[in-house]
Amino acid sequence: LPNLPADGLTDILLRRPPRTRSGGPLPRTGDAVADITAALLDLDSSYLAVHGPPGTGKTHTSAQVIATLVGRHGWTVGVVAQSHAVVENLFTDVMRAGVDGTRIGKKAHAAHAVAGGWTELDRDDYAEFLCQDGCVVGGTAWDFANDNKFTLGCLDLLVIEEAGQFSLANTVAVSRAARNLLLLGDPQQLPQVSQGTHPEPVDGSALGWLVDGHHTLPPERGYFLDRSYRMHPDVCRAVSRLSYDGRLLSNERVTAARRLDGVAPGVRTLEVDHLGNATESPEEADAIVTAITGLLATSWTDEGGTRPLAQRDVLIVTPYNAQVVLVRRRLDAAGLTEVRAGTVDKFQGQQAPVVFVSMTASSIDDVPRGIAFLLNRNRLNVAVSRAKYLAVIVRSQHLTDYLPGTPDGLVQLGAFLSLATCDTPTE
Repeated sequence: LPNLPADGLTDILLRRPPRTRSGGPLPRTGDAVADITAALLDLDSSYLAVHGPPGTGKTHTSAQVIATLVGRHGWTVGVVAQSHAVVENLFTDVMRAGVDGTRIGKKAHAAHAVAGGWTELDRDDYAEFLCQDGCVVGGTAWDFANDNKFTLGCLDLLVIEEAGQFSLANTVAVSRAARNLLLLGDPQQLPQVSQGTHPEPVDGSALGWLVDGHHTLPPERGYFLDRSYRMHPDVCRAVSRLSYDGRLLSNERVTAARRLDGVAPGVRTLEVDHLGNATESPEEADAIVTAITGLLATSWTDEGGTRPLAQRDVLIVTPYNAQVVLVRRRLDAAGLTEVRAGTVDKFQGQQAPVVFVSMTASSIDDVPRGIAFLLNRNRLNVAVSRAKYLAVIVRSQHLTDYLPGTPDGLVQLGAFLSLATCDTPTE
């Protein structure tokens, strides 16, 4: 002080636009891979953010960018995330994009009995591995904050995967390893699960810090991927209105041809009469089983052709573990053993043609952890955006019979009510 360093971390903390060597704005030709690649090559020890909502191909896009930087420009690229599984998922796409496994490395992960085709690194292997002309190395925050593995500024680029869940505190810790930073993710998803405690604002996510109270990333700080390849236009429209200021659009060339015969696409509400339920609702579980039974074997058409809707094509999402257990029992008793059921956290990143969202609680007086938890916009976004064609919100008619006591509560209730229409999931 008073002079702050000209680096990517400082630019993020001050929410400055990315600094480029050319001094020009970020390229915007409409080709996401080409634009992001060109922007990174022009960075002057700075950062770039990419906001990728559900189904927009964020992982595929970033893998193509990494492959170009490594293969054509000889960059040394790090990939950091909250978990090894997230890093390895991106590695798989980077290999599909053409990077040989001998140029991709990370330490062995005990959870995987079979290697993924990349190079397993021991503690003493990092220095030699990074001497290659173009390589990718991955790990968690513990790895990139470790000076014995990564010396100061040894990487051309550090990719922070799922930066919408990666804390600003951890971003500070890992940024030392690279000249430039690429933040990928969606702060409109669920926040990170952490056992650590940090004061505001470093307890929030790095990408959330850059979004700065908006629903989508300000254009001067990077790119918003605005085309979903997952959701039918009628589902995408509801999700976009809920969480992305209407900016998220469906790629209709891919999604509009999907059809479930006799069933309208979109987000519907199935009201079930019940009272006094908190974390379990037998009535909702039974209604969901009945609805699924009626949908199975219906003709389903997507990019792969036409076939009967199968049990594996249905997801059930609920906020409470007790309801998951109850729904699982009802499904198994009905012979629906292949239908997946779980909490929102479990299914983040997954998808299915049909999704049922069981709200479970009967009324605001019955909701554990408060109505703000149940109607949380990010939680609803994750649940509904799993659906490729139809999302059905199953709830008590009494759940919304209350008057919010704060402006935020009123906005939250309004967002939930506008998400779907009261209708059964058939035409």
